[in-house]
Amino acid sequence: MQILRNIIYGLLPRPRLSPAPADVAPTAAKRLLVLSRYPNPSVSYYLDERTKALTDIPIIMKGLDEGLEDLDSEGLFVIICRYIKEPQLRWLEDRRRSLAGVAYFIDDDIPAVVAGDEATWPYKFTLLNLAVRPLPRVNRLLTHLWTSTETLADTLANKHKKIEILAPMPADPGRRSSEIAGEASAPLKMIYHGTGVHRREHEFLMPIVKMAMDKHRNLHFEVFAEGSLARQWSRQDIDPARTTISLPLPWASYLAKTTDQGADIALAPLLVGKTNDSRSDTKRIDISRMGAAAIFSRCPTFARCAVAGEIHIGNTAEEWLAAIDQLVSDRDRRLIARNATMKSIEKMRQSATTAFPGIRFDALGSIA
Repeated sequence: MQILRNIIYGLLPRPRLSPAPADVAPTAAKRLLVLSRYPNPSVSYYLDERTKALTDIPIIMKGLDEGLEDLDSEGLFVIICRYIKEPQLRWLEDRRRSLAGVAYFIDDDIPAVVAGDEATWPYKFTLLNLAVRPLPRVNRLLTHLWTSTETLADTLANKHKKIEILAPMPADPGRRSSEIAGEASAPLKMIYHGTGVHRREHEFLMPIVKMAMDKHRNLHFEVFAEGSLARQWSRQDIDPARTTISLPLPWASYLAKTTDQGADIALAPLLVGKTNDSRSDTKRIDISRMGAAAIFSRCPTFARCAVAGEIHIGNTAEEWLAAIDQLVSDRDRRLIARNATMKSIEKMRQSATTAFPGIRFDALGSIA
């Protein structure tokens, strides 16, 4: 079966930059159009803060089902964020020579997700329909290709042009005044908010969470899961009065929930694999927003913006149980870990730039 998955992975198309036609000169962008399945985490993590920095440039956000007929294509720079549908793709093709450029941004190794065994079939169908099938036509339009990590760029590299990195650019989190429980018996909320694509991480955590919950009677656990994963969590025989298994939320609802409701301990495992190897450390942003003390897998992804005081451990049940025990019993250690992840968000901001790679913007009023 793995041989078949590898064959499928190799056959699926990738985003590719083609050499620029000799008769098409790059032009300055007068306005910016973002095409996305909006709202979504990719836009929030990578694009929102950068578009806000373009104070003199008109920004247009369009969902995948919205028409583009009312737009002036002259001097328009287009960012395709992961997905595109046929009507919008046809509009771009018809106006390609008047556009200032077209960038494709990708933050997942989508062929690895499609060929892998973790994602659900409905999600794979979405990827195939909106991200994979359009690529041959999209590639003919591209003037820029951006990825979220160097590792992902390496998987897409070709000889024509250098792929640019568009690293996560979180908003300034400000100060969060979440409570840190003091007494050893005080109720504590522990969460795992991995999506269904992280099936292996869910299954890795199940026996660990079961043992931690049996040991610490003041611990409450929240996980997002549906379908077979939700049933697997239900079969762990964890006290249902202290367990919440919730359906995954739409992105806007998840943002609102994690902004309004904090957590004490956040679990952030990441196991070795083709899909995970290309991921960025955006999970830090969600954890910081909740004001939680995090436990991270020790791996290159979470090493990127690591700071002193964070907890990074190997992927063994013993290490994860010991880390949970420490955070449950030691208020000061929770405070140190929470504050460290908040500092890592500032490190993430400082290591990124608000600029979109390779684009020259000219405000409408300054065009000669």
